[in-house]
Amino acid sequence: MIEYVRGILTEKEIAGATVEAQGVGYEINIPLSTYERLPALGTEVKLYTHYHIREDAHKLYGFLTKADRELFRQLIGVSSIGPKTALGILSKISSEELVKCVALGDPSRLTKIPGIGAKIAQRLIMELRGKLKLTAAGKQTASADRSPALLRQTDGSPNIGQEAFEALLSLGYNEKQVAHAIERVRQTMGEGKDIPAEEWIKKALQVI
Repeated sequence: MIEYVRGILTEKEIAGATVEAQGVGYEINIPLSTYERLPALGTEVKLYTHYHIREDAHKLYGFLTKADRELFRQLIGVSSIGPKTALGILSKISSEELVKCVALGDPSRLTKIPGIGAKIAQRLIMELRGKLKLTAAGKQTASADRSPALLRQTDGSPNIGQEAFEALLSLGYNEKQVAHAIERVRQTMGEGKDIPAEEWIKKALQVI
């Protein structure tokens, strides 16, 4: 309903900010990761928003990037994870760390977050695993033309390694590192058409 709010930052606290746009002050809930990157009071800011409706409250949640908002939306789509818990997760772990935990199937980092026990951590990994590509694309999309030739099939179309390539780029690794790691994995697994991208990512991270 509300894609973003752009205006003057009039108030900011660890859990929230107020943005004035055309005379209206919008109270927006934010994670710590967003708070730490907010500009100075009195300057313009643009927050991508999620409008959450409950019977007893209508709330706005804001993020500096679409990728962070998308990750928030994926989190609240997980069973037993509400907006408050999702903000808590994004306040204690970076988007890149969360994507990596899901890719590796490693709940240990997640269980260090207050309120996230072993069962919830496993549920997060299980329910987010198939959505990793969507998260990665929000941060950085690598086109088929950008990928090295080693990631392409003989007919020129991207193979499953392309998805892993894009996801690893989104974690901050450079193209040379990723291409080398994916090639190592390809040598081990072959073209791996029936192997999910998450498995490629997990093995590539062990090589990098």
